[in-house]
Amino acid sequence: METGTLIDMAYDALEGAEDLMRYHKAHGTPSLLILTQYSPEVAQETARLLKPAIENKIVIEIGAGVGFLAIEMAKIAKQVYAIEVDPAWSWVFTHSLYSHKPPNLTWIFGKAETVIPWLKGEVAIVFTRSGRDEMRALAEQLAPKVIMRPLR
Repeated sequence: METGTLIDMAYDALEGAEDLMRYHKAHGTPSLLILTQYSPEVAQETARLLKPAIENKIVIEIGAGVGFLAIEMAKIAKQVYAIEVDPAWSWVFTHSLYSHKPPNLTWIFGKAETVIPWLKGEVAIVFTRSGRDEMRALAEQLAPKVIMRPLR
């Protein structure tokens, strides 16, 4: 099954889902369920633009969504840690891992604040529209350089 189809299925299944809302309320993780890196092609272009900032660096992506950008950044960076709290995106990303996961990409399912004591990078990437201020504060604790997109 193609990844685009899986994403469409995820959006369809989650639209108005009460368990999704309960999950985010219980975990304190607001999510708009909007993928900013919604296709491999968009992620390839984004990674190309990020290349000067991430080449041969340890990169931490907070809010990795379905992992398109993480996969593309791993082709450039020394190591990529992709953190995603929403299980909806994790199951779509798992499908993509079988075909595209590079060895220098580590997927972390959970809240970014839980890894602050032991995970440090050189660049933190946050491409989201959800909880931007909170995610920036977390990113600043994980890496000295933070790149935020999209703009509000």
